[in-house]
Amino acid sequence: MATPDTSTLTSSAQVFTTYTLPQIRAVHKTLHVQIDEKSARLRTQVGNSYRQLLGTADTIVQMRADIQSAQQVLGHMGGRCGRAVIDSKVAGLGRFRGDEDADAALGQAARVRLLRACGLAVSRLLKASTSKDAEGGGRGDRLVLAAKVFVLSRLLVSSFGNLTALDEEIRSAVEAAKKSLDGLRRKLVRAVEKVLQKIGEGTDITDILKALSAYSLSSSSGTRDVLRRFLAIRAEAVMYEFDHEEHEKDRGVDNVFKGLRLYTRTLVDVQALVPNKLPEALLELKKKPLLADESLRSLEGLRLDVFERWCSDEIRYFTPFIRHDDLDGKQAREMLTSWVTKGEEAVLGGLGKTLEHMSEFKAIVDLRTATLQQWIRDGGKARGFDPSVMLDGLRKAINDHLLQLVESKVAKLKLVGSEVAATLEAWQSGVTDRQRGMWDDEMLGMDFSVGAAQVTHEVIARVYGRNDAVARAVTGFESWHQIIGNVGDIVEQLKRQRWDNDVDEIEDEEVIEARQDLLSKDDPQLLHTQLNESLRKAFGGLDEQLTVLWQSRKDGSDSGQIAMYVLRILRDIRGRLPELEGIKSFGLDNVPSLHEKLAATVSASPLEEFTLTALTQKRVAGRALWEGEPALPTQPSPSTFKLLRNLTMSMGNSGVDLWTPAAVKTLKHVFSQQLVDVWRKELATPDPDPDEAESEPKTDGGEDGEPSTDPDDEANAGEAERTPERNKDVLVQWVFDVYLLQHYLSVGNGESDTAMKSLASGILEKTDLDTEAEQRLATASLEYWKRTSLLFGLLA
Repeated sequence: MATPDTSTLTSSAQVFTTYTLPQIRAVHKTLHVQIDEKSARLRTQVGNSYRQLLGTADTIVQMRADIQSAQQVLGHMGGRCGRAVIDSKVAGLGRFRGDEDADAALGQAARVRLLRACGLAVSRLLKASTSKDAEGGGRGDRLVLAAKVFVLSRLLVSSFGNLTALDEEIRSAVEAAKKSLDGLRRKLVRAVEKVLQKIGEGTDITDILKALSAYSLSSSSGTRDVLRRFLAIRAEAVMYEFDHEEHEKDRGVDNVFKGLRLYTRTLVDVQALVPNKLPEALLELKKKPLLADESLRSLEGLRLDVFERWCSDEIRYFTPFIRHDDLDGKQAREMLTSWVTKGEEAVLGGLGKTLEHMSEFKAIVDLRTATLQQWIRDGGKARGFDPSVMLDGLRKAINDHLLQLVESKVAKLKLVGSEVAATLEAWQSGVTDRQRGMWDDEMLGMDFSVGAAQVTHEVIARVYGRNDAVARAVTGFESWHQIIGNVGDIVEQLKRQRWDNDVDEIEDEEVIEARQDLLSKDDPQLLHTQLNESLRKAFGGLDEQLTVLWQSRKDGSDSGQIAMYVLRILRDIRGRLPELEGIKSFGLDNVPSLHEKLAATVSASPLEEFTLTALTQKRVAGRALWEGEPALPTQPSPSTFKLLRNLTMSMGNSGVDLWTPAAVKTLKHVFSQQLVDVWRKELATPDPDPDEAESEPKTDGGEDGEPSTDPDDEANAGEAERTPERNKDVLVQWVFDVYLLQHYLSVGNGESDTAMKSLASGILEKTDLDTEAEQRLATASLEYWKRTSLLFGLLA
């Protein structure tokens, strides 16, 4: 049942006539609720109106009080604006202004005094901070204090404003102080740079932090600018260590070590300074006003307790404005990464320039060891950087120079060839090839008190034919060989080096093994390979040079002596050849021709004398000493014995050191061929006519064609009548001599042996001896050779 809407009702009769009893009750109830709501709303409205009325009444009362107060003030002011009152105030104001000018002049004088004291204080503090006796802890504090005093000086100069309005004395003092500020600023910056450039036990991160704070104060630089300046100063310090113009006199490996330490310490210091310590230190500088700093107020020379009252508020309440939050971690990493790249180039470039002035292989290897050990020890301390990059750079710079140095040292072997060429150009027969005897006056007159080494050296030099010409070349080669031997020994030592880093931290085994293989295996192997290749190239070049020199002079008049000279040089060089493939055959291509020329030179004189004396004889000396039936010789003819003696004497005179088995074999071959040729030529000469043979003795031995009266000559003349018998005896003697020479000159079934056998057979055919006689001659010659072979030992 819906409740009737009371808003539509017009009278009570309508309610009772239209609706039912329950609806009438509902209407009654609704009307009572509406009556209560309207009564409450009326009461609230009446209460609000009453409060507004009370507020308005209070405002009216307050306005009345204010008007009365204003009237009193206006009345009081009107009383003070009288003519007499104003005149008295004008007079008082004039007196006050006079006192103010006096105070201003006194304040200017006080600030000038304080400005001068600041200059002296800055100089004194900087001198104390840069002295050698300054301790590390106080040095940084002095720099910060000096920077604060410098900032105070700058504020004092600015406080004077326009200098033209000042007194002459004040203006000159301020201008002098203003000029001195530039000098003080430069001194302060130099002092800061000295602290930042130094590394070692006397400088720690606290000093660096204080120095950077002082720089920030003096230049009003933020964290970013301070860090940039720090990196720039360290870069200049690294470059300075490798500046050869600055270190021309005392340039050395110490500068390399210091430059590398600067590089590594910079990485560690920057990571220690940012992102916390440096911003915090700069923030600390601006927490309180400058004149409120206790260290500044306690400085005796300033007397701030006296002069502070004369400073303006701008000075007394000045607080340094420094950006301490303008650098984040990302920017710091970017700046440090950029610096690392440039610093690495500077270190490696400086190391390369230092190595250019070093030529001692051992000194460079020692530098390599110390540099790499220092980097292994310190390079891993910086976080976020791979130490292997710098390690590879150091290795490459040192290895490149070592490889170049190895090649240049090995290439100096050509100086031996140059010495040989110079000797051959200035060759003087009988002078250059003159040999010193073992028992000459110089040797016998030697002062043996000089020591056994000198005596031994002289004996060896004479035994091996090392005259001045040979000694120069051999000494040059020995010096070169000693240098190369030292290089090889040092390379072997590199293979035994250990590269552990157990000082500060324990590294992984894999890292240690990789580094060990890199530094003690790969690098030495690279040097060893370069050394071997350079040796092969150098010895090949020397062999070619000596070949050209010999080929150009082997047909000259002094070719025999030159061959002896070259053989001695080759012998001494080959005695110290490196154990390398491709070098073992050094000089062997020239040895056969050198031996042939040596053999030809040695055998020329004995063979010529034998040809002119023995082969032209028509009778046998010592025919009566023949034995057996038929009588046959049992010893060689005097000419043949003399031939062997002359040959061995010629070999000895040329130098016993030359006669190696190959040289003796070549001599036997050459001498046998020459001997067979001249002997065959003599055999081919027809026998003289009997008439000529009969007439020979009659004129032999006489002077001016007169017959000889010597009894021996008469006996010879009697024998000359039997020319066929005499010629046969000569041939028989020749057979014995050829058999004997065949034993001495045998080379073992060679061409020369065949030629000697053929010569013996040819002579034997002309003697008409039977086989038994031939066998007797062969046996006799063998027996004689056995008895006398040691007499001619060089031919053995």
